[in-house]
Amino acid sequence: MKFLIILSVAGSLTACAHFPGTQQNAQRFEENFTGDHAGLAECVVIKLQSDGRSFLRPLQFRNRQFPDIHASEIHAYDTRYLRGAIATYAPSNPDAVLIYGNPVAEVQTADQRSKNDQTAYAFALLLQQTDDRTVQASLRGDTFFGQIAWKMLQSCAASAAKP
Repeated sequence: MKFLIILSVAGSLTACAHFPGTQQNAQRFEENFTGDHAGLAECVVIKLQSDGRSFLRPLQFRNRQFPDIHASEIHAYDTRYLRGAIATYAPSNPDAVLIYGNPVAEVQTADQRSKNDQTAYAFALLLQQTDDRTVQASLRGDTFFGQIAWKMLQSCAASAAKP
């Protein structure tokens, strides 16, 4: 009987350790790119919004700029889990009127940046200018969506590097 109890406790702890929510904010990628943080962020958001794959449809993207630290951050929120989301505008609603176009970058201070992490997000991509031509990019969040965003960032950086 003791063996079964110990086994069930160990199994529960193992399951909780690998639960997706526990690794939500884990850093997935980090690399330096050539370009401007604002231009790269705008390019990534445009590519994400224009992607036609159905599993990206519930995501809503926020492009925030922080001039005091020379950085941009893209957050991808899953509208199915946002509190106070209006169902009429939810992408999961087949009768919804989707608003296409580039979201205007929200300009905030670095102090406001910590408040952005209070809502659950699919991924967060931080692009921080390190010098005139170099941007340090770091991505944290969901592995699947993060890889898609990272590939789009690499594509944007490659197209920006071409003369």
